[in-house]
Amino acid sequence: MTKKDRTAIVLQARAALIVAAMSRSIVTYGELGKALGIDGVALRNEMRHVLDDLSDDCIARGEPSLAALVVNQRSGAPGPGWQDGAVPWHVEVQAVFRRGA
Repeated sequence: MTKKDRTAIVLQARAALIVAAMSRSIVTYGELGKALGIDGVALRNEMRHVLDDLSDDCIARGEPSLAALVVNQRSGAPGPGWQDGAVPWHVEVQAVFRRGA
C-alpha cells in the first residue's frame, strides 16, 4: 500500500471511529477492515500502520487516540502493538468516549 493510499484509508478510519466514539462503541480489527475494504493478509499487514498513522494524527490534533477503540475479536483488547505512553488503554477509551459524546 502506498503512502497516498494509506493516507486516504486513515481518513476513512478516522471517520468510522468517530462514529463509533459517538455511539460509545468499540470495533474489532475485522469490522474496521471490512468498513475500509481491507481483509486477509492486507488486514494483518496494514491495519497496524493505519492505526499508528491515525494515532499520530490524533496526537497532532490534541485528541485522544481513536485507535484505542479497535480491539481483537477474541480477547476484546487491543493488539500487542498498543502503546500510549503512561495512559492505560481503558483510560484512553474513556477519553475517546468523552470527546465523542
